Amino acid sequence: MLRGLGPLALAAALAAASGCRRAAEPTAPVSSGAEPARESAERFAAALAEGDAAWSRRADRGRLDTALAAYGRAAASRPGVPEAELRLARAEAFRGLASPVPARAREAWDASARAAERALRTTAPAWATAIDAGEDPSAAAVKVDPPGAEALYLLAQGTMRAAQATGYAAVLAVKDAALAMMARAAELDERVDAAGPHRSLGAWRAALPVAAGGGAAAARAHFDRCRALAPDDLLARVAEAETYAVLVQDGALFDRLLASVAAADLARDPVRAPENAVAKQRGEELQRRKARLF
Repeated sequence: MLRGLGPLALAAALAAASGCRRAAEPTAPVSSGAEPARESAERFAAALAEGDAAWSRRADRGRLDTALAAYGRAAASRPGVPEAELRLARAEAFRGLASPVPARAREAWDASARAAERALRTTAPAWATAIDAGEDPSAAAVKVDPPGAEALYLLAQGTMRAAQATGYAAVLAVKDAALAMMARAAELDERVDAAGPHRSLGAWRAALPVAAGGGAAAARAHFDRCRALAPDDLLARVAEAETYAVLVQDGALFDRLLASVAAADLARDPVRAPENAVAKQRGEELQRRKARLF
């Protein structure tokens, strides 16, 4: 794995490239031992509540930063506790999604993967044991059970997205592990993040050659399943236009998908409005690049 990408304790599968290091665990604040357990619990709960209040308005960058800081404090105070780590992983993933600067997006995706891994080590100890023993991540993913589904999804997503923001060599270094983890996440909970596992697998398989685990037929199946599970998700339509429609050189499909994104009403799904707003922006940018894609 390329240095600097480094999300994880996936050394067994990624080491073939160039010796990546294990993800650093967050360091809990040094305590004098005088803080009562109840006060610690209250501070943890308060940080989560502050983060949740800001997260609901994450379309505003200032509120997203507040959520990230609050979730970061909670995770640092109780490393590995999924209640905090998953929130932090989601928030970092949104930061990566919304960032127009590749270097900043890569940093956010990497941070999301690290937080997700810490959560997964708690929810799937058998997976952690297998990874630490050097087992292939593709095999280790099978050891994750339903409670670890979202953490596995976020770990796979962050790993691949950080690689994509780095370069094609990085993608080739992580693709097998990321595809295996995402496929397992789809088996465990295909509805997480508005059918995120299928959205991701559709885009990844459309972007990879058949010999590397990609292909139009596999991508088409994932996008169809994604539409069936989350028909109002705009990110999937943009991903389908950018990857599948370009792969098969279907300009009419490309236009239909992006036109439906542009016409969509954000109020239809208030919970996903921030993600759908990003999709609208990405769709406009993609439409402007059509002449270079077809």
